[in-house]
Formats: sequence, C-alpha cells, structure tokens
Amino acid sequence: MNKKIKNNGTVLLVTVFAIALMSAAVAAMMQINTEEIQLVQNRIYAAQAMTVAEAGLNDAFSVLRTNSSWDSGYNNKSFNDGSYTVTVTGSLPNLTIESTGTSQQGFVARVEADITIGTSSPYIVGIDNLRINE
Repeated sequence: MNKKIKNNGTVLLVTVFAIALMSAAVAAMMQINTEEIQLVQNRIYAAQAMTVAEAGLNDAFSVLRTNSSWDSGYNNKSFNDGSYTVTVTGSLPNLTIESTGTSQQGFVARVEADITIGTSSPYIVGIDNLRINE
C-alpha cells in the first residue's frame, strides 16, 4: 500500500502566483502613498505662497500707517525664500491693496484688501473687504 504522490510543481506554481499577487498589492500601495505625499507637498507650497502674499499685504499696511500717500507698491520683494508684488490703487481715503506672493517652488497666492485710511498720523488702516485667491 505504498502510494507515491506526484506534485509536478503545483506548490511552486501556487507560491509564484502568491508572490506576484502580493507584489502587485505592494506596488499599488506605494503608488497611492507617493500621490498622497505629492498632495501634501503641494498644500505646503500653496500655504507658503499664501504666507508670502500676506506678508506683502502687512508690509504695505505698515508703510501706509506712517505715510498715507504711499502708492508705489513693491515689485518682487524677497520674503522667506519667495517674493511678493504689491500694487496700490484708488484714492485716499479708500485704497485697494493687492499682494501676489510666489513661493520658492513657483506656487502663487493672491490677497486683495479694500481699505480705508484714517486722517491723522499714525494713520489707522481699516480693512473693509478682504479677498483671497479670487
């Protein structure tokens, strides 16, 4: 009653199939993780651009508090490895300040404020309307 069992490579075939299936699953997970990392980096760069744009707006407010007739703005002023451009339009006491910030990676954000300036020095700058990335 001795019977010999012949496997003819079935175990090897099942093992190779299982390894191939696990490899495909790991590759898919790595692709998803890579995309998630890129999305997070993009959000960080966009936040950096917004920070630079807000810095430009605050810089303009600072100058306007001491000199209400300032209207020259800034062109590519460096800040935090990026730069901002500020434009001033309108006539006193109502002005519109637009600040465009660019991060080191090239992401761009825009902040625009309609403001009213007080009549005596130090001039009070009141924000009437604030628009972000419009």
